[in-house]
Amino acid sequence: MLYKPSRHRSAFTLVELLVVIAIIGVMVSLLLPAVQAARESARRMQCSNNLKQIGLGLHNYHSAVKMFPFAMGGTGNKFSALSQFLHYMEQTNVFDQIDFSRPITHVVNDEPRLRELALFRCPSDLDNSQPTAGGAVNYCPNKGSGLLWNDPQADGVIFVRSTTRFRDIVDGTSNTAAFSERIIGDGSNGMISLKADTFLSSGNPNTHAEALTMCAAVDATNLANQFPQFMGAPWIDGKHAYQHAGPPNARSCGFQPAGKATMNASSRHPGGVYVLMCDGSVNFVTESINADTWRAIGTRAGSEVVSIE
Repeated sequence: MLYKPSRHRSAFTLVELLVVIAIIGVMVSLLLPAVQAARESARRMQCSNNLKQIGLGLHNYHSAVKMFPFAMGGTGNKFSALSQFLHYMEQTNVFDQIDFSRPITHVVNDEPRLRELALFRCPSDLDNSQPTAGGAVNYCPNKGSGLLWNDPQADGVIFVRSTTRFRDIVDGTSNTAAFSERIIGDGSNGMISLKADTFLSSGNPNTHAEALTMCAAVDATNLANQFPQFMGAPWIDGKHAYQHAGPPNARSCGFQPAGKATMNASSRHPGGVYVLMCDGSVNFVTESINADTWRAIGTRAGSEVVSIE
């Protein structure tokens, strides 16, 4: 009898290899969204924790000074609210470097101005596009529901030369916003970012409806309509604030020379933004929130009955 060696294959056929590759591709396509969702969930948790720490510092500042910090005012050197209570957020070394008697752009303030602080950045947002302007910031104080940008009589909590105290928040601290998110600008008037950019309008709106209509009518494809100011850095600058004029993630506009604006809260979280309330709680507010409810939680003494739960 003759011996016939068995015919064992030593490798995959081309068809088998293609089938395996196809199966791996399907598995990756199924797993990738889950991985991305898990990463965004972690980023959202970090963002919420950042706001909670800011809220704790804000309460400690109020306990010591008996009022909330202002946004642009006091010395006239435009310091941000965040810069005034750094030492209540475990940032005493940065606070001690700031000379509040000098402008924010003075050379003595360069080191703190240029410092990137993780506490002030939402991890879901993009990198600082203009690091030479200073460290970036995503968390901005609530000026209120009005349209006038530098309004010393604003109905929010932290605004120009404000001296708001807990007792002034008659709507209730759990119903009134203190801080929320704004994504940083792209740092270029040569490109278009509908959510990150602030657009320029020559209109003079008197109502929220007029402001939103005028803002939506701005031709965003015309680069000449981009507001000539970088919003997002430096964190030490009191210009970084937001308004409850339009809903979260709505387009932002500056109305010049009227001195009005719709600087709306915004984030890269899907569907909404985080809001720090005056009682220290943090809530995720969807961009589909009722307009009247959103404006109501932007006022400290509007006597509205609202709930964002």
